[in-house]
Amino acid sequence: MVTRRRRTESEPVRREQLLGAARKVFKEKGYDGSTITDIVREAGVAQGTFYLYYASKRAIAVSLRDDLMKRMSVAVEGSMKSGKSFEERLKKLISASFGVARQNADLYRLAFIGADETHQEMHTESSEHASFLTAVMNLFKGAIDDGEMESADPEIAARLATGLLQHAMIEAFVFGEGEESDRLESGVGDLLSSGLVRSV
Repeated sequence: MVTRRRRTESEPVRREQLLGAARKVFKEKGYDGSTITDIVREAGVAQGTFYLYYASKRAIAVSLRDDLMKRMSVAVEGSMKSGKSFEERLKKLISASFGVARQNADLYRLAFIGADETHQEMHTESSEHASFLTAVMNLFKGAIDDGEMESADPEIAARLATGLLQHAMIEAFVFGEGEESDRLESGVGDLLSSGLVRSV
C-alpha cells in the first residue's frame, strides 16, 4: 500500500522529468534527429520507464504541443479579462499569444513541425486548441452582442482570426528566429482591428 502511494506521487514528477528531457533533446537535435534513447539518457531513466508514460516519441511530442496550447489558452483567457473595449481585448489576445510563443519558441517550432505536411500527427486538433478557439469565439460573440464588432458568424470569424494569428506566429518562430515577431504581431493586430472592430 505504501509503495503504491509513493509510485502514484512520483508519476507527475517522472512525467515532468521526461517532458523536460524531451524538450531539451528536441531543441538540440530537432524532432527527426531525436530518439527515445536520447530522451531517456537525458532524463536519467531506463528505456522501459519511458513506455510507462508515453507510447512513442510522437506521443511525448504531442504532449509538449498540448502543454504549449494550454499555456496559450490560459494566457489568452487572462488577458481578455483586463481590456475594457473589444479592440483592447483583441490586442491583448494577440499580445498574450505572441508572448507565450516568444517564451516557448522551441515548443512552437515543435508544435508546427512539418508545415510541409511530413508530420500530420502534430497537426491534429487537441482539446487545448479547441479551448483556445472557444475563448476567441466567446470574445467575438460578446463583442457582436455589444455592438463593438461587425456582424459575423462568431465561430467562422474566430477560426479565421486564429488561423491568421497562428500563421503570423509560424512566420515569426518556425520559419524565422523571432526577429520579425514585433512587426508580425503589430500587423496582425492592425488587420484584425480594421476588419472586426465596428467603426463608431
